[in-house]
Amino acid sequence: MTRGADPSARTSEKIRAMLAERGLSADDPLHALDALAASWGANPALEGAVVALAGGSDSPAAGETLSRLTAATRDKSVKREIKRALYKLAQRGLWRTPDGAPPPAVRDLLGPADDEPEAWLSAIDPTGARLLWMARRSGAGMASLSALIDERRGLVEFYAGETTRKSLRQAQRDLSDKSGVALIAAPWPHVDALLVHAVAVAADDARSAEVARARREIVPHPEEGPVPPPVDALVDRAAAASDAAALDASASALLQRELGGWLLPRDWVEPSLQGVEDAQSSLVIVSPQQQEERLRDALLRAAEDAFAPEGRRALFAARLDESAYLLARRGETSLARALVAAAEAARGGRPIAEIPVLAQLAARSFAIALELRARKSREESSSSLVVTPQQALAEQQRRT
Repeated sequence: MTRGADPSARTSEKIRAMLAERGLSADDPLHALDALAASWGANPALEGAVVALAGGSDSPAAGETLSRLTAATRDKSVKREIKRALYKLAQRGLWRTPDGAPPPAVRDLLGPADDEPEAWLSAIDPTGARLLWMARRSGAGMASLSALIDERRGLVEFYAGETTRKSLRQAQRDLSDKSGVALIAAPWPHVDALLVHAVAVAADDARSAEVARARREIVPHPEEGPVPPPVDALVDRAAAASDAAALDASASALLQRELGGWLLPRDWVEPSLQGVEDAQSSLVIVSPQQQEERLRDALLRAAEDAFAPEGRRALFAARLDESAYLLARRGETSLARALVAAAEAARGGRPIAEIPVLAQLAARSFAIALELRARKSREESSSSLVVTPQQALAEQQRRT
């Protein structure tokens, strides 16, 4: 059964009859929930079915109604159904997880592994690469696949095979303990979409066929159409996009381990590096304040130029969205909101200087590239008897 189908279409006649006996209708699940609230917990099967119907509602009140019932729910299956319903409402912009509330487990959102694939992601490393892992119960074992994917190169490594749930968990623990790479549970449609995109980018026919065979075992019924970023179930995107304070706070996310080592790709930086270097070490004698202003202006132009080619803003916007999800999963909701605000600002064409996380990332990248270039220049000049005026001035500035 395809996720996203109309819940009322699969409502059993038995459930309809049970509601009809109480003067209720499956076509008005919110009214049914209100009527059942007084005796909530007496009939878990009926309550779970009505909650599932409410998850398909278009009413803005559905999320509040389900949220109120959470505290009164003791049956685990009904609790899980409420979390699923709220997740579905959030994906359609009809519910927002309250700030400070612990995010629901992906297993609760998308169901147990017996019915659905399970999936995990690592954080994106400084080169734009990350690990993904997917698995699904297959008989007595687990069919699994893992991949190393790169934002620009696509699929880099791929493995697939049969394992057990115990071995799968142990492999993930070993990866974390030995390599420091933590895998975070994520909605399988998102992870599957990343894998499909990576295969397309790599354009390797043999590898594509291998991935297709593994996916048939793990994802027999792929999601159709665009898959929303998983952070949308935890952060209100529209509200974050209009939150100036959240955008202003986005640079602080660079202090987190998920983003701490990020840099712009060197080939994005290199074309503008000479202009920044010229502004930093001009032969024209200017005041320190003028030189600082000149350097700042050069860095602003360089940052804008680095993100100007088509696709670069979109690449980092997607990276920010995915990192926002990972932060939200460990309770950093405010930072997640800040990164969503930055992602929307990048997509919207705001100047890079007005997107603090990208502006600071660019400044860090150019500073490191300049230092590497200066070090190379010093090494080359130390082996030469001829020193140019610009090298002499640069050396004098370095010493002062």
